[in-house]
Amino acid sequence: MKNGPTSINILVRTLIFLFICNIIFLTAPPASALTHIDVNPTNTPGGAVILIIDGLGSSYVYPEITPYAIDGKTTEKPLVNNINIVSDNGLRALNMLTPSSEGETGHLVIVTGNSGATPAMISQTDATIYDIAHRNNYLAIGILQKGDIPELLTEQDIVVHDITTSINDPQMEVLTHSLYKSEYENLQTSLTEMMETNADLAPSYIDQYKEGSIERYYAYNRWAMDTAIEILGLMHENYPEQKFILTINVGAVDTAGLYRRSEGYADTIEDLDIMIGELYEVAEENGLALIITSDHGMAFQSADGRGGSKSDKYASQPEVLRIPFIVASKNLKSEILEGEFNQQDIAPTILNVLDVPDEMRFSNGRSLASKDYVNFKVILPEAGAVTIYRANETVSRASGDDSYVFYGLNRNEHYIIVVETTGETGNIIERNVFSDTDQVIRFSPSPDISKPVDSPEQKNTLRTFGSVLIVLINLAGLGIIFRIIKK
Repeated sequence: MKNGPTSINILVRTLIFLFICNIIFLTAPPASALTHIDVNPTNTPGGAVILIIDGLGSSYVYPEITPYAIDGKTTEKPLVNNINIVSDNGLRALNMLTPSSEGETGHLVIVTGNSGATPAMISQTDATIYDIAHRNNYLAIGILQKGDIPELLTEQDIVVHDITTSINDPQMEVLTHSLYKSEYENLQTSLTEMMETNADLAPSYIDQYKEGSIERYYAYNRWAMDTAIEILGLMHENYPEQKFILTINVGAVDTAGLYRRSEGYADTIEDLDIMIGELYEVAEENGLALIITSDHGMAFQSADGRGGSKSDKYASQPEVLRIPFIVASKNLKSEILEGEFNQQDIAPTILNVLDVPDEMRFSNGRSLASKDYVNFKVILPEAGAVTIYRANETVSRASGDDSYVFYGLNRNEHYIIVVETTGETGNIIERNVFSDTDQVIRFSPSPDISKPVDSPEQKNTLRTFGSVLIVLINLAGLGIIFRIIKK
């Protein structure tokens, strides 16, 4: 009886020893903390609703633009009273261009802010708005009828998507991934149950209408919009403190352009516009930002002909390349942005609207958000103090951390940021910054020329030595465990 407990104790101690050794050698340096400082009040929305309307060209919904067919004749323009209302109460880019007429590419550009985005890019760290959102405690929810390539699906904490992308036979699937650890224990269960119930209802939305009828196109969009409204209600009523991004992708407008000619295209847009009115009301009541955009537009061979976007005769048409970009949020001014902008500007604008001053890894876009204030994220090489001055006035000061976010600084002001580090490289660094937009401001340590710098060869040697040591420790531990088990 004596040997049993003794062997177990040895085994436990060995496992603990191995665990500690691996932690020491394998883990990266501790993650940086982040201190939040409210310099002045902000009016940050509680989240964002991103409505991506496949195949919607701005030529068909912007009052300033007349859509033309390839043969030079004007095409039918739908009545979009609700889109106009959202535009009048928000920010609208008059000339927003997509770099590609491929739908998949458009979705990738929207979420990465990179004009040459690829599926492989999505899986990289900090590549998308969802990566940044997760780091700032947001939940990502998706309703994707199209734009549901695997890389984008995995960016969502919970998502429902159409595995057939068929208006006549929609088959909705709900996927859950490693959900952000919310303060609400039953959040994932509630969302999953709701979305699975709605997924089962999708075919019934379609089947009540005759196959091939335009009403099936309306119903396909309506299922997605009804599901979105229900999700917004659930989040508002049961989880009011949980920040989130809800991405809705409706696919019937694009399909109508391809198969229902310009008349069916316009009719499907008009029906969707009715639902956009309800979505806007709910978003506004719940303090959420609403973003309306598209992956690409649509061009028609003739005024009564079928449409397209991908083939050569369509792809270069302005009706294909011009996409809508409308943002309604309580912290934005209502204005029309003239000039030329690009689809890669959408992602950084969304982060700016959400008051998340952070950087996406591959973004080459710029924020178009027009707020009365800006936010600075200040990153230090090590723990230290940050003081922000305007002229001779101290605006804010914080200490004890290596990363800070200062919210509510005045826009279009000159600030002086002074950093005092306290570690081995302790010194004072100063920088002048103009507050035209949210910014990430990184301070690098000054090199100490009195200390030798390790060469790449030295670093590789140390790394190899550490790896060998880890292997030996693990082999020794396994040997001890096998001996105990054998006894």
